[in-house]
Amino acid sequence: MSIFAFADETALRGGLPAGLAPPLLYSGKVGETKGLVADYTVALAEAMGRKAELSLITRYRLDGYLLKGQMDVLCYTSKAWASNQDALDFSKPLFTKREVILGPAPMPKKVSDLKGKTIGTILQYVYPKLDPLFESKQLKREDSPSEEANLKKLLHGRLSYVVTDELFIDYFKLENPKFEINRERLFMQEYPVVCSISRKGRVTEKELNAAIDKIKANGKLEAIFKKYGATSK
Repeated sequence: MSIFAFADETALRGGLPAGLAPPLLYSGKVGETKGLVADYTVALAEAMGRKAELSLITRYRLDGYLLKGQMDVLCYTSKAWASNQDALDFSKPLFTKREVILGPAPMPKKVSDLKGKTIGTILQYVYPKLDPLFESKQLKREDSPSEEANLKKLLHGRLSYVVTDELFIDYFKLENPKFEINRERLFMQEYPVVCSISRKGRVTEKELNAAIDKIKANGKLEAIFKKYGATSK
């Protein structure tokens, strides 16, 4: 049975990767899912004159649902991460995900100058630019279960450096506005975040791109990001 059984036949069926950290996704009231990814997926559906039906789906099932047409879109992915590029369509970028190392000012201009330092990381995460330095013992990684846990360690002085996304830093600063005083960001890499689109689903690449253009032009996307202390630009 489809996870969207008995659903509105015209609705946009959006998949939400289970386990995303706030502000990307978090639970509200019972049965209610909130967060940046949920909000802008709903906005995209509305821009197409549709309702949104959102379902939390474990990461290892996402591709299967898209390939079978059991969901229409997944709007938190990048071609750099996609394992089935040839079997899916992709929208234009929604926003750019920027990975940085946050540490005490002044930060060096390159990662190699952090030799000997301990970097806060996420358990089981892969860091293409840092993993060779971890493996060669030039840097030491200290794993935490979440982005928030790492930033709290930084806040309370239990870590000096963390690798994270600018999005998480900006969200953390909503409740900790002085958090970045005497700290700086060292840019690592960036990824354009897009929607992957099922070729057996209810929406075409053209329709979705038009919706993306619309929520960017009318300020809806930026307003959603601003609610979480971030920017879509």
